[in-house]
Amino acid sequence: MTADTPLNEKNGKTQFGVQSVEIGLRVLAVIAKAYQPMMLRDIARAMGMPSAKVHRYLVSLAREGMVEQEDTGARYSLGPLALTVGLAALHQLDVVKICSNAAADLRDRTNLTVLLAIWGSAGPTIVRWEESHRPIAINVRVGSVLTLLDSATGLVFAAFAPRHITEDKILEELHDHHDRDKIENTLAEIRARGVAIVRGNQLSSINAISAPIFDHTGTLVAALTILGPERRFNVMWDSQEATDLIEICDQLSERLGYSRKCGETSLQDSSKVPTK
Repeated sequence: MTADTPLNEKNGKTQFGVQSVEIGLRVLAVIAKAYQPMMLRDIARAMGMPSAKVHRYLVSLAREGMVEQEDTGARYSLGPLALTVGLAALHQLDVVKICSNAAADLRDRTNLTVLLAIWGSAGPTIVRWEESHRPIAINVRVGSVLTLLDSATGLVFAAFAPRHITEDKILEELHDHHDRDKIENTLAEIRARGVAIVRGNQLSSINAISAPIFDHTGTLVAALTILGPERRFNVMWDSQEATDLIEICDQLSERLGYSRKCGETSLQDSSKVPTK
């Protein structure tokens, strides 16, 4: 049960791991992904292992505080040590660094310019800019603040960020030239589709697709956006670029601890455009 197993090769040498540790971590992963206490038989079924064997791992994990049983002893959930480990991992996450690496990967995959934005004191602010091999002539760069209702990036924040954060800026831009009902319908569609699309609004002759990135609380922490000239970047909801963008943003959100279950509640706070 504690036999060494090959992990991978490094510097021409095979590295070995401890099989029992690997199996124990798989048990923890099954319980973690369930988001609720689990019966022994359900854990065993998910593991594809006999219940008696899984039970031995659960006993060891319980001794160390990684799992715990309910008072009835029928169900298992993550224990206090698992919580400590999870919180420590969250504190060590560097959101901008993690998302910036993905921005470069997306640029290489699509051969389009990619930007990463977070919410700053003045609104959606660019913190990373990955130029494509075919640069586009625009006057925004790292540090630039984008409009909330005219840019794809801004629309993502308007659709998914908590309303108390975006309310003042939304009202300010609504006063300019936007129809409240039309904006409300646009934001609802963005929430339903998971991406925002803009065709030459804020940046003339530039199309853009943007998608949200969430943290473990379901809070929007960043937006990743693909930019390209209208003549060669025909943005569509179901385009390959949109699919690639959503896939990468989902992976980043998962890396930051997000789950669909924790996101449902947070979206309720950003579902309506405020009144004047």
